Amino acid sequence: MGALDPIAGISLERYADLCARMRDCGGDLEKCAQVAAANGVARATWEAAMNGWNARMADPATAGQVAVAYLPLYQAALARHGTVARATLDEYLAMSAMLRSRRHGLDAMLRSYGIDAIAWSQISMHWATALAADPQAAAQFDTRCTAEVARLDAGGAPPARRA
Repeated sequence: MGALDPIAGISLERYADLCARMRDCGGDLEKCAQVAAANGVARATWEAAMNGWNARMADPATAGQVAVAYLPLYQAALARHGTVARATLDEYLAMSAMLRSRRHGLDAMLRSYGIDAIAWSQISMHWATALAADPQAAAQFDTRCTAEVARLDAGGAPPARRA
């Protein structure tokens, strides 16, 4: 059995699609089962797939391979099923610096920008992909982000919340 083989007949692509459809379920397993059923997947099949894919993502032997394959599938599914969060490069830089700062971190950044973890994943996936395609821009981004982290860690205030 390979790390990307379907579980209970649910491929990783189908699993990502279902997860995107479940974005607003807030982790409520009953609501998730209802979304699965509305999309032709029986509760037992959904639970087996969910548990199996989560186990593969948690297993050090398969986590990297599964996560690398899952993220773009999930991002694409989110784009198909709703609004994709976006931010400017400067906003992404400020968000990234808050994450790296000893004084702030993920929760503070999410609150400051009024976004959730899913929106952050969409924003960061977009900019990580864009910067990976442009090494010069990535180097400039890293230099600017390092300076912003230093400013925040020295007591500077985070940028004002975006509109």
